[in-house]
Amino acid sequence: MSTEDTKKGGNPLTIFIVSLCAAIVMAGGFAIVIEAFILAAANLFELGSTFVWITSGANALLALWFAVWTFVRSWHVERRLGAGLEVDEPKMSILGNLRG
Repeated sequence: MSTEDTKKGGNPLTIFIVSLCAAIVMAGGFAIVIEAFILAAANLFELGSTFVWITSGANALLALWFAVWTFVRSWHVERRLGAGLEVDEPKMSILGNLRG
């Protein structure tokens, strides 16, 4: 097994799979932890089902944004590394990472 760097960069399918897996793990873990806090707070303070539905919806939207951002950021970093560039500072904007 060679540990030398390839000059042509990574396979796009491999980069896609790695980026997708990173997005699922990061956003999924984030959403599960936040949802646990939502349910615990709703039960502890007797906030009701409306609170749970509204905050769960907000949590789902935030987790979706986080998944897309993580995917795009991972794709952006892999593209830069494939081009022989350094990893830049992360941008909070999804479009900012797409523009490169």
